[in-house]
Amino acid sequence: MAKIIKNSGLSLFCVSTLMLSGCATFSASYPNKMKQVKADAASGNIPEAQKAFIDEFGDKPTTDNLYLLEQARLAQLNGNLAESKKDYQAVIQTVATSKMAAKVQVSKMLENMGAVLTNDRELPFSTPDYAMTFLYPYQALNYLSENDLSGALVAIRQLSNAQYWTYQQKLMAGDLQSKYQKDTSKAGVDQNKLGLNKSSEINQMFSAVKDASNAYENGFGYYLASILYQAFDDNYNNAFVSIKDAKRLLPDNPYVLRTYKEIERGFNGGDAYESGKGRLVVLYEQGFVTPREAFKLPLFLGKLGLQEVAVAYYPSKYTLLPAKDLYITQDKKIIDKGQTSLLVNTTQMAMKSLTEEYPAIITREVIRLVVKSLATYEASNQAGGWGLLAGSIYSFMTAQADERSWLLLPNNIQLFEQQYTPGKYTLDIALKETPVDIKSNKTTLLWIVNMGDFTKVYHFII
Repeated sequence: MAKIIKNSGLSLFCVSTLMLSGCATFSASYPNKMKQVKADAASGNIPEAQKAFIDEFGDKPTTDNLYLLEQARLAQLNGNLAESKKDYQAVIQTVATSKMAAKVQVSKMLENMGAVLTNDRELPFSTPDYAMTFLYPYQALNYLSENDLSGALVAIRQLSNAQYWTYQQKLMAGDLQSKYQKDTSKAGVDQNKLGLNKSSEINQMFSAVKDASNAYENGFGYYLASILYQAFDDNYNNAFVSIKDAKRLLPDNPYVLRTYKEIERGFNGGDAYESGKGRLVVLYEQGFVTPREAFKLPLFLGKLGLQEVAVAYYPSKYTLLPAKDLYITQDKKIIDKGQTSLLVNTTQMAMKSLTEEYPAIITREVIRLVVKSLATYEASNQAGGWGLLAGSIYSFMTAQADERSWLLLPNNIQLFEQQYTPGKYTLDIALKETPVDIKSNKTTLLWIVNMGDFTKVYHFII
């Protein structure tokens, strides 16, 4: 843990600019600002949630990715597909689609030293990898709602772009460390003695995601891709690749395994559908993702002694909403019953993503503190020495942690899958009944979004 920072470095900057960029931002945290929006959504009133969102954040131009993501999600749930597609697409256009594009974006960020020294809350929101794994499927579902399977596939094919964000964070941390090496050394910062391994918050968060390989892949995206590809492509190649990825991530999910066997049959020249049957797929979203919290992280910074920086984290203990019982009835008789199985734990993905971002976050915090300290130290002609300076740092290190994240994402998504003979059925899940139409050799997809008293069902036959 102590090696999160490697060879941190910084260079002296204009004293006046440093002091200005250290000004505190004492506005409410992002999770607090979103409370009313979420409360209105959970009460079942999406239009009121949209109004609360505009009241809190204003009617901004399409330049803030987080604003666009939240607004697109609300528009989608309110049935305004055109606005939702437009806002999602505006975010998609900012995503790096290759390592070279990721490098270019990092270079542009580092060209502005003032931006590097600005508190993270004031920096443009960078859409993280885990958020992208919802962004592309949600855009695909927008197109599917317009009966545009080709458009849905164009969106879902971009899932792999999420990996470049993680690469970008590592690049950012490394480039910052190299760029500011000289002056961190001057301040006596030792990357092996920062004391990160003494933080219970960090240790618990890292421990909670130790079994997650990454945050740029999720079972929701891969599973949705597999059934979309199957509906579009008779040769099953793309469908089989996607369902294999879903199976790799979720080896114990019985419905992923069932769909895998079905698509494997089709890939090997057989029929994915049982004779005369059609498939029912239920994607059940529930609740809200856990928001970030803030804490003060003590760091030992050489000649500056022990200093605190404000950073965001996810508590290792959080609520994961449980699986749902469901019943399939026909002519008022129960013909099948089961329980959903976890497809994606959004909070765990968000937590894993934050741990991947920590090297860049901690590097920026160390650089800001040391750069401003050196500026003060040298501007005062070194009067009083390092000891006096270390005791006065608090006056310009009062910025708050960046707790921004996409808060209208679900707590988790559950999956159910089974094949039935063609006909009219009723699905009963969470005490809500939904009519279901099963057609031979087709997949009936129910995308159900539940947030408190709000439930919306999307019905597709592909």
